[in-house]
Amino acid sequence: MVNIVWGEKLIEYDFGEGHPLRSIRCKKGVDEILKSDTDYNLINPRYATEEELLLFHTKDYIKSIKNNIGGSSETPIKDMYNPARLSVGATLTVVESIDENNRISVNLCGGWHHAFENQARGFCIFNDVVIGAKYSQKKGYKKVMIIDWDVHHGDGTQRAFLNDDSVYTISIHQDPSTQYPYLTGYTRENTKTNLNIPISPDETEQEIMTKVLSTIPNEIRFFKPDILIIQMGVDGYKYDPMSSIDLSERFYESISVVLSRCAKKNRFPVVLLGGGGFYFPKTAELWKLIVETFEKNIKE
Repeated sequence: MVNIVWGEKLIEYDFGEGHPLRSIRCKKGVDEILKSDTDYNLINPRYATEEELLLFHTKDYIKSIKNNIGGSSETPIKDMYNPARLSVGATLTVVESIDENNRISVNLCGGWHHAFENQARGFCIFNDVVIGAKYSQKKGYKKVMIIDWDVHHGDGTQRAFLNDDSVYTISIHQDPSTQYPYLTGYTRENTKTNLNIPISPDETEQEIMTKVLSTIPNEIRFFKPDILIIQMGVDGYKYDPMSSIDLSERFYESISVVLSRCAKKNRFPVVLLGGGGFYFPKTAELWKLIVETFEKNIKE
């Protein structure tokens, strides 16, 4: 059984006409999953409390978002406090929904991995990936692994846990010399807490898969996580306007097979968060493929 956290108000995390970030893509993804053969529970999200936002963000930053101060044309924050807070709350609801019989939980309106503790960046206002990991630890999952395969380096997430060896971050992304955020994501920046796997635009999908799929199971064996959080951005898809790399359905299905089998073998639950994806309707179809693959391989 897969827990799908969704409510129509999540669509309000949206930056308006002409901006790439339109949350109708999340609704379309949920609709695709609900129409599929996936065995699911549909769960309403809740709002994150200010105390929960403080697990990562500073008090002054939270106050500024509340008061519509800051942001940019890339990441506008006007009237976004409650929509962003609900998106974080949806990720916390995902963590709360995990039990012995329901070990895969999904929030497509999540994965905001660029936000810093004091700054909105890259379409991300509050970093639900970081808050979700810290909240998981409060719920008893001591060792958290975060795997992020969005086309952009998960810099906010890495920054939060770079010196915390209870959380291990892996980011698979387009070479940051050719892609936002440009400054980080080139190498391991702390051998105990993170691994970066940058992908060059001239690599073939087979080369990418060989590099990624031969590496990640060993990292899981080494770290032994109690829970896996995945930022499953699909903007690395070959026709996505954000991408200069050549990923297809094959990559997303293959990495999902490998990780779901690791989860089944090692008995850790999986949290799936949306992330990027700006090529309609493919974004919704790829998210459905990933969720279906996890359910099939963990259930078998």
